[in-house]
Amino acid sequence: MPVAVRTAGSRLAYSLATTIGGSTPAIVTYLIHETGNRAMPGAWLSVAAAIAFLAAWISRRNSLQASAEACLGE
Repeated sequence: MPVAVRTAGSRLAYSLATTIGGSTPAIVTYLIHETGNRAMPGAWLSVAAAIAFLAAWISRRNSLQASAEACLGE
């Protein structure tokens, strides 16, 4: 992977994680206030985990596909 792409990707991932993670207390407070459900922190964590799982799965699948293409010389 080219250094420029790797650097930009890691920078973007860190920035998004910091922004969304830093906003979690405000988001969860808002969700509890709007729904009245005190279990919203768990729901928020479940949504974040599902997004992370989906991103890792797609990344892994693309990585395996690129690896297979490189082995086949395509």
